[in-house]
Amino acid sequence: MNEVIGVPGKAISPARGIPMWALGVVALTIEFALWLWLLVLPVVQHRGVAAGILCLVLGPLLLRLLIAFASYVVSRVKGIEIPAELRLGPISWCRFFMAEYLQLCVQNLLLIPFRTLFRTAAERGDTQGGGRVLLLQHGYLNNGGVWFPTTKALSAMGYRVFTSDQPAFASIDAMGAKLAARIDEVLAATGAGRLTLVAHSMGGLVCRAYLRSFGGDKVEALVTMGSPHHGTFHAFVANGENGHQMRPGNAWLRELSEAVVPVPFTSIYSVHDTVISPQDSSVMPGANNVRISAIGHVSMPGGARARDVLVRELGRLHAREAS
Repeated sequence: MNEVIGVPGKAISPARGIPMWALGVVALTIEFALWLWLLVLPVVQHRGVAAGILCLVLGPLLLRLLIAFASYVVSRVKGIEIPAELRLGPISWCRFFMAEYLQLCVQNLLLIPFRTLFRTAAERGDTQGGGRVLLLQHGYLNNGGVWFPTTKALSAMGYRVFTSDQPAFASIDAMGAKLAARIDEVLAATGAGRLTLVAHSMGGLVCRAYLRSFGGDKVEALVTMGSPHHGTFHAFVANGENGHQMRPGNAWLRELSEAVVPVPFTSIYSVHDTVISPQDSSVMPGANNVRISAIGHVSMPGGARARDVLVRELGRLHAREAS
């Protein structure tokens, strides 16, 4: 892919690398091979086939339960103090955590590795109609598949919805250049003059990097959901240049913060975010900061409650644009 010239005149090579669906398939293949070797086959020998199959099902689910809980614990240790009126009781906490855990399982075991099955209606060629155009940008180690429940709902509401895929480990500036190419593709396919960017997690930084380099002429508005605008403690265990760029206080984030977002900007964040720590890292000066609760980080791109908030904020932004 050729270099793209941004507004400041600096050439940026669009992000290249292993697609996340391929990385997801490889990771799952290795994981299940290890489960078979280390657990399932020994159990089959001593307990029978039924017990082995049960272990093959429960093993991956228990592993992801531990990952979800560990992430939650870190988010609380390094997170903000939750206001008393937003704290969850035992039953509410169980509902919140189970929703987060189930979203993690669905994304990790289905939506990401089998991404090609989860294209939007517009991506399958249905670009007719006059609905506003949305381009959804995923976060770290995800792909556009994680948005699938939300893209279905938004498409049913009349939006023309597209997604943008990024490689696993590249600089966020290079991802911004790849997003620029995707924006041009979407505008050409729909005939629209501008579109609205919706981003989850690291995707919010990708969109801001795009806007810093290429300006906002092609963008109506930006909505970020659970984005680490000031970094996250979780990034200290993240690999790749993009992972390092999300660490709090790093030079790249400081430089990005100096660039004003040139379009109407809403930042949706949850006080119960399980990955952005501290949670108020998502609060941005000059943005419409929308605080929510009882919704975890992984639940934001596909969860119904987060989607309701997104739809409401999109309505407000577009009503303001129309007035």
